This record gives sequence, structure tokens and C-alpha cells, in this order.
Amino acid sequence: MSYSTHTLLVFLATSALYLQSAAASVLPFSSIEEPLADQRYRFIDRFAVDEHNQVSQDDFIQAWQQRYDALSASADGRVTEAAFVAFEMTELEQQLLDARESHVRQTLNRFNALDRDNDGFISWEEYQASGQRIFNRFDTTQSGVVRAGDPEPEARRRVQTTTQSQNERRRVRSLLAMPTTHNNQGFLTMFAGNEQQVTLEQFEQQRRSIYDRTDLNGDGLVSRGEYLDEFMGRVGQREEDVRQAHRELAQQVFRQMDREQRGWLSQQDFVAYGLAVFKLWDTTNEQQISEAQPLPEQEPQLQLVARQR
Repeated sequence: MSYSTHTLLVFLATSALYLQSAAASVLPFSSIEEPLADQRYRFIDRFAVDEHNQVSQDDFIQAWQQRYDALSASADGRVTEAAFVAFEMTELEQQLLDARESHVRQTLNRFNALDRDNDGFISWEEYQASGQRIFNRFDTTQSGVVRAGDPEPEARRRVQTTTQSQNERRRVRSLLAMPTTHNNQGFLTMFAGNEQQVTLEQFEQQRRSIYDRTDLNGDGLVSRGEYLDEFMGRVGQREEDVRQAHRELAQQVFRQMDREQRGWLSQQDFVAYGLAVFKLWDTTNEQQISEAQPLPEQEPQLQLVARQR
């Protein structure tokens, strides 16, 4: 059965299950690769109690203790590695479910935008015209080549300036974030690979390949179902990568917490580890973490690994 024909049924069934069973994550780190500043912001976003983009040590310890209580209750009071990992993977599944739902909505919105004549299909001409608009937007030098370091499109520069001036609380990157053409770097990542530039001809060849791959029945048109199936197939591959990385991270964090190698965690083990992570982010020793502080020289997770060697 295709993704598109049973998506809503799966969401309705699994949403109720995970909304009842999922609890707050007990991992102070993310399993996806992201810049150090984004890692810190994810930590702040997870534990902050207000909109000031900062978290105090007292607030963190209180929230961290609550996570241990939930974890211990789920494990009948004995937090083994298996119980720790199972608890964390249950929380992950809720995050993945939310991310999948968001991707479905966004993908259908993109389909509707591409289907300019509203006939329920995307023709090659519609898809090609959209590609031309995208390339022209990033070809800011009007040379027929998009290069690394080219000026960002004007609209993008305005968005960045507005966001910075308003000092808005930014959104945490989704665990299932896919490559996008939101900026020059994203455009080149999608269409230039390891190269630092892409020509219009190369871009159009890749767009044609994507279109043909999405046209699953080969009738020369891309239906709504085909468009959704192709994209969500790639999301599914990303999902499996995230699950594997998340499980490995949970195992690693448990073993770091279990300093005496007993095979189970005490409340003291759990709180001591959380406090150690907090202090590594608190680079100015102010008993709070904010985006105004200098970043640590190395990821806290890697620092903790190094300490145990």
C-alpha cells in the first residue's frame, strides 16, 4: 500500500498511542548533527520556562529531576540500560510522528503550488517553470551559474534582517529536517553535491531526473499521491537514520551516567550527569545558560566522553 493511501489512518492510530505514552526526553543532547550554537539553543529551548531564551540552573535541575521521576516510574524503580533506551525511543517516536505530519502538510502545500492549473497533476511544463524561477532567484549575478559565496536573494536578506532586529525566539530544527533551497548553501547542497557551483543546464538535468523518478507510473504526469510518496519515501530513509543514531546516543549517555558500571542508574547518577552537562554549557559560570554567553570550545557530549577515557 502506498504512503499516501493510508497516511491519515496511521496518524490517527499512532497519535493516540504516543500522546498517551510519550514523556519528556532524558537525553540532554540531540542525535542529529548541527552547529554548536544550534545545539545550545536546543538545550535552552528544552529546559527554559519563559520566553527569555535562557535557562537557570535551578530551573534545569527541577526539570531534570522530573525527567528522572518519569523514567524511574516507567522502569518500576530500576533504571537499567534497556529501560533507559526504551523510554527514550518512545519519546523519539512522538517527535518523529509530529515531524512526519508536518512534512505531509508541507508536501501537499508544495504540490498545490506547483499544480498551477489545478487539474490534480503536475505537468513537466509546470515543474520546469517552477525550477526556472528557483534558479533565477539564486542566480543573483545573472551569469547562468550559481556559486558558493554568491549574494543571497534579496527576499532572503530581508527575512534575516527582520528576524534579527525583532530578536524573535527561533524554531528548533526538526529531527527530520530535509535539504531545502532556503538559502544559497542549501541550494548548492541539493544540486551541486560536492561542487561549489551548478550551471542552469546541470540544474535542469537534475530537475528532469527528479520529475521522472517521481512519475511512478510513467504516464508523463505527477499525481498528488506520487508526489507525496516520493518525498515521504526520502523522509522515511531519514527517519531510520535518526532512529539508529538516537538509539546509539541513548546507549552512550546511559553508560556515561552509570559511572560505577552497575548496569542501573541511581537518582544521584542521573542528577550529577545533568549538572555536569549544564556546567559545560554555562561557560561564564553564572548558573544560567543563554545565547549571549561564549560557546564552549568543544561539544559538551564530546567533553564528557573524553573525561571518561
